[in-house]
Amino acid sequence: MPDPRDIKIRPAEAKDAAAIAKVQVETWQDAYVGILPDRILLEMRAVRSAAQWSNAIAKNQVPGFFQIAEWEGHIVGFCQGGKRRQDIKAAGDEVGEIAEIYVLYVDPSFQGLGVGTAMMGRVVESLAEAGFGALVLTVLSANRSGVAFYDKHGGSADLPVECTVMGAQTEETVYRWPDIRVLLDRLAGAEG
Repeated sequence: MPDPRDIKIRPAEAKDAAAIAKVQVETWQDAYVGILPDRILLEMRAVRSAAQWSNAIAKNQVPGFFQIAEWEGHIVGFCQGGKRRQDIKAAGDEVGEIAEIYVLYVDPSFQGLGVGTAMMGRVVESLAEAGFGALVLTVLSANRSGVAFYDKHGGSADLPVECTVMGAQTEETVYRWPDIRVLLDRLAGAEG
């Protein structure tokens, strides 16, 4: 098992796109079995999504908003955040402008080592430094490990709502942290 101290967290760069795509495909194919149809998971191709990630990295305006985890030269996870998308409504109790974590994926063989917590901590810290006061994100409701992760870090879950992922009907849950500073404290405590 890898030593978590050997895992480096750094901002994503253009050269990382193909490796990010590979982690995304492997993570989806592990986490979403039984949640999304097998045909969707089997049709995922890292080559196709590498171009999408290259574009996402290029559009990323603040390096701290897109972090990767690297172990022995291999990317084993990534996390990206930014301004809240308008399809996630405000709850009304947020402190200031609302940020969103768009994606958080960790290679299945590196889960449980604190990689997700470390990456999310870096992204949330950058969002707070940029003036965001609250945070939201969505997770597929049947993704037990994702739900457990966000529960562990003190997220408040909305009721699940129907959504469509790559043509498949499923449910997602919005998690909220009305005060981003509270989340930062929890993440820092979990890392230490």
